[in-house]
Amino acid sequence: TGTSIPLEITDWKNVPMRYIPAGEFTMGSDDTGDQNSRPAHSVHVEAFYIDKYEVTNEMYSACSYAVECRKPLEGGSVTRSSYFANPVFANYPVIYVDWKMANAYCEWRGARLPTEAEWEKAARGTDARLYPWGNDKPDCGIANVTGCVEDTTAVDQFENGASIYGVVGLAGNVWEWTSSLFKFYP
Repeated sequence: TGTSIPLEITDWKNVPMRYIPAGEFTMGSDDTGDQNSRPAHSVHVEAFYIDKYEVTNEMYSACSYAVECRKPLEGGSVTRSSYFANPVFANYPVIYVDWKMANAYCEWRGARLPTEAEWEKAARGTDARLYPWGNDKPDCGIANVTGCVEDTTAVDQFENGASIYGVVGLAGNVWEWTSSLFKFYP
């Protein structure tokens, strides 16, 4: 009998993570206006786990109290003067962290930043979809995109906009860091 791989685990810091299977997927798109996403090409990634949600203020705060992480570069958000240290926004994504800060947080957790290819596979699956939920344009019912809230929302607010692998927040709300350096596709 074979052992099955759990689709969701919780790491030692109690952070839920989703399983992304090994295999090829289409990275990039020839249908987007973004020249940095062209050309579409096939990429293989090994299996990995990725956080189910964006890193919250609460989780990043735990790291900053443990001294491994510096506090965010700013304590407020676009419309809120008190954000990072405000318990009302504990389940909201941490913002104003640079790459080194994001990497330090991952190391504190015993994890790592995903590569750009891993992040994109987690977001798009293997069917070359344009968005985590499919090819329908984003709206305020499935993601916090421009014109919706004009600030961050709770990391679990848009579960109906999750990727095929059950990862939430891969479109809208905030930008995410990856371990990959920016470079044009081949």
